[in-house]
Amino acid sequence: MLKQLLEIITEFYAYPLPIFREEKEPEKLFSYQSFQIENFRGLDNVSINFSKNDLILLLGLNESGKTSILKAIEAFDFNNDPQPENLKQFFTSIRNKQDIECNDPCTITAEISFIGDLNYNFFKKVLRAAEFDATVKGEVEAICQKLSEEKNIFISRVIPFNNGNPGKSYYTFDNRIKFSDQKLGSIIAQEIIRKCPFILYFEDFQDAIPDKIYTSSRNPAFNLSWYEIIDGLFYNTDSNYSISKFEKYFSKTNPREDDASTVLKKVNKTLQKTFTEKWENLSGVQEIEDAEIIYNSAKKYFAIKITEKDGTTYSVKERSKGAVWYLAFLMKTEFRRKKLREGSGKPVYLIDEPASNLHSTAQQKMVGDFSALVEDTSLVYTTHSRYLISPSNVKNTYVVQRSNGVVQCIKWGEYIKGKDAKISYYQPLFDCLNVVPSNFDMPWENAIITEGPSDALVLEFMQVLLGQKATHAIYPGTSANDLGTLISLNIGWNANFRVLLDSDKDGRENKEKYKKNHGLTDDAFVLLPGQNTEIEDMFSDKEKVDLAEIALGETVAKVSKNQFLAIMRSLMLDPVKHKRDANKILTDKTKATFEILLENLKADKVRS
Repeated sequence: MLKQLLEIITEFYAYPLPIFREEKEPEKLFSYQSFQIENFRGLDNVSINFSKNDLILLLGLNESGKTSILKAIEAFDFNNDPQPENLKQFFTSIRNKQDIECNDPCTITAEISFIGDLNYNFFKKVLRAAEFDATVKGEVEAICQKLSEEKNIFISRVIPFNNGNPGKSYYTFDNRIKFSDQKLGSIIAQEIIRKCPFILYFEDFQDAIPDKIYTSSRNPAFNLSWYEIIDGLFYNTDSNYSISKFEKYFSKTNPREDDASTVLKKVNKTLQKTFTEKWENLSGVQEIEDAEIIYNSAKKYFAIKITEKDGTTYSVKERSKGAVWYLAFLMKTEFRRKKLREGSGKPVYLIDEPASNLHSTAQQKMVGDFSALVEDTSLVYTTHSRYLISPSNVKNTYVVQRSNGVVQCIKWGEYIKGKDAKISYYQPLFDCLNVVPSNFDMPWENAIITEGPSDALVLEFMQVLLGQKATHAIYPGTSANDLGTLISLNIGWNANFRVLLDSDKDGRENKEKYKKNHGLTDDAFVLLPGQNTEIEDMFSDKEKVDLAEIALGETVAKVSKNQFLAIMRSLMLDPVKHKRDANKILTDKTKATFEILLENLKADKVRS
């Protein structure tokens, strides 16, 4: 069996050293700065940069490629590879399925910065294991000196393919760092990755806590991942503690239940201390007063109990998904490994669609919690929900799209540059088609449908500026000619809604079309005031130029249609902040016009 496993490992790793698959030993020296991904599934060339902020959002529709980006980052660290029997399936899945006879390698490159200095002794153990003798010491010392001067390393993990079959993966430095021997360079790079921070992937609520965490691998419900988490909790309490030692206290020949009780109390103290010191202020767990593990010696399993602030104790399955998600996330990040996180560098957490099945309020709270968590972590998460977008962190948001099988991952600011009014800021049409509204989501019983995002953003901002409460959901379409789906949805929901259209020929013609197709009356529609009016025409040229100054920090002679959309997007990133300055810019006439428009849009129920 051992020989067979060694053959499998040798098939997929160029340099599978004896210490290659040992426990990861991260040190505080290193931190990840960016990743570049080439030829991983449908990702031809995608880059993610951590340098500006450690909270990164990948925003895109389902199947757009967001998960592939997370999986590629996870795959950079060989410690995340599956067990040998699953390696062929793992490496084969990295190839783009459409490229059956693929010969292009997959390359995942990390930019890694570090503090301190590297030297030969740092690599002595791994070099000995790779059977290098002291003759390489001079070369390694020279490379260490060069790296220590630059404080920056680019290391790539390469997975080669031959006619669609994966070959032996290996690590390599960029062209600035040259070794006389490819194996020597790869071994040095490999050891740096072994010392880099953890990269951990979390898959939404599929990572939930089991009701019972069995300790025997013979039990059909045994969960190795959660066994290791509890074992890590024991280790974090005392390096001499472990589950196996704890269970010996229940031996029939030498029972020591008092000692077992003492150990469990100390373990729970560690859990609670970690919980309260780092997590008690997070909105997602404020209902929890205490969390503890209990042990059933007869059936050999651990269970986690939660006590709420009123003193009532529950099992995890009885609590809200949000609270249990946070507790699971805490335990996986703090105790997943047996090594203490203290001094282990800044880990990278990859969270796929967090809380996607929670209501909007819980999702919005989670964004705030993520901002708090990145004080000592790097966190990348994906979503297609507008409620998980952080307005204050929008510059670190990437828009992920798939076109003709190729995934594009573009920084938010680059994505909206030059886009016309048909590009939706929050992909609201998708949200409307895939989220069933409820009282927890939005004021869906009352709605305003607009031709495009400019109209919606202007209405939202003017509500803030005029001090009006947001009593209506505002749904932007993609054009005046393409609002039928939104209208049908609101009719189906029995919502009170109005459709805002430009007062041009296109707007008037589409009004008649929707009246006929949907059986609506005139009062279901509001046209912008004046003749041939678009939403930007409701502001004077001077007002638009002045708004550009406060929104974009740019002085322009005239505001184009695309610039106007960018202005409104920027204003709505923090409307309260811009409210005072915009109030000084806009004339009383403009404000009064919008007051009347909003009043007309929020009139009594539409007749049909």
